[in-house]
This record gives sequence, structure tokens and C-alpha cells, in this order.
Amino acid sequence: MNMPIRLTPAVKGLAIACFAAFVVQQTADQFFGGNVLGTFGLVPAAFINNFHFWQIFTFSFLHQDVIHLFFNLMMLVFIGAELEATWGTIRFLRFYAICTVAGGLSYLLLQLAFKGVGMYTPMVGASAGIYGLLAAYGLIFGERTMLFMMLFPMKAKHFVWILAGIEFLTSIFSGRGGLVSVAHLGGMAAGYAYLWGRATYVVLSKQKAISRDLVQRTKRVKGTKHLKLVKGKNEDQPGGSGEDGGHSDPKTWH
Repeated sequence: MNMPIRLTPAVKGLAIACFAAFVVQQTADQFFGGNVLGTFGLVPAAFINNFHFWQIFTFSFLHQDVIHLFFNLMMLVFIGAELEATWGTIRFLRFYAICTVAGGLSYLLLQLAFKGVGMYTPMVGASAGIYGLLAAYGLIFGERTMLFMMLFPMKAKHFVWILAGIEFLTSIFSGRGGLVSVAHLGGMAAGYAYLWGRATYVVLSKQKAISRDLVQRTKRVKGTKHLKLVKGKNEDQPGGSGEDGGHSDPKTWH
């Protein structure tokens, strides 16, 4: 599995933030009767009725349990660091945020469609952003080898499609609990859409630049004047006198 472990700046910051939020969440909610999960997790009813709009961002820093946190951070480090090193920190964070918000919006819209108790069920976890990173990794490093279930080696592009298939089946056969899986797929779909849109924009921009360059070159060629012979007056011979009776003026090329 050719996936070196390294901590790039954004990945390190996200990992520390998720770990710190988990510690605060568990400590406050279990020992001090707090409600960090309900305040910062994505609760559709609170988001819509109470205008808790910050939840669309903060839910991704909270996690349900240690296993949930561990696997998300593991994938963030292995996959996210490679992408950040390729893209740069700003572009990486923008992509991660887009996928995370898209996953949250997917969850909100589906809960609104079904209504019921799910409107008061918080969603937490960085999985929507992680699945978006997986989509990007499968596209950019598709030939890399990854371990499915930590045991079976396969190419990254196949690994991503298998995970997407599992999440899709989970969303269908798990009832309302599968709506979280739809959020994961929402993050993955947003990742594909962003990369496809950006690639299309780059290609179109290059084509327009080439077209503009060709137009400018064509204008310059059409605007070029041919050389012509111009007769000027011989200043050294008053009256233009010369061997031919005063009509042999000097000639210049223009």
C-alpha cells in the first residue's frame, strides 16, 4: 500500500480540531450534563426552526465514538495529506469544505422530505468530507494500491467505487438510518462535481485563450503593409536637378 504517512498543515489542523472537539464533547456531555452534540451537531429542526446555521460546518468536527473518530482521522491522514501536497492548502480546504457542506445539505433535505423523529436526530462526523476526498483520490491517483477492509489490495479507483456502492446499498436498506449514508454520497458527489466543473472550466479557458491568440495574430497579419517604392526629393540638388534634367530624386523603401 503505497500511501506514505505525513501530516500536511491543513490535515494536521483538522485532525487536532476533530480530536479536541471529541474530547470536549465526551467530557461535557457525559460528565457535566452538557449538550455539545445537540448544539454543534447537525440537527435539522434546530437548523431550520432556530436558525442554528453554524451546525452545517461544526457537525463535521464531532464524532459518535472512538471507532468513528479513528477511521475518519486515519483516512484524512492517508488520503488528505497526499491531496493537500498536490493541490496546496487553500485549494484542499476549499474542496473539503464544499464536500462537507454538501453532505450536510443532503442530510437536511432528506430529513425535511421524510420529517418525523429524524428532524431531531443530530448528524456528526467528518465522513462527508472524507468521502469527497476519496472521490478525488480515486480520480487523481486511480492506479495507486489501497487495502479494502485493511486486507484486500486493489486500485484506488476500484476502492472508491466499492465504497460508494456500499453506501448506496446502506442508504436503501437501512431505512431512516440510511440517510447518513446519503450524506456521505452527497459529499462524494460534490467532490466529483467540483473536480469535473473545474477541469471543464480550465479546458474552456485554454480554448478561449488560444482562440483569442489566433484572432490577434490574424489581425496583425492582415494589418501588415507591403513594402513599396517611394521617390523623394534630392535635397542636395536644389530644384531637384540631376543628370536626368532635375528629375532623378532619391528612392527609399517603405
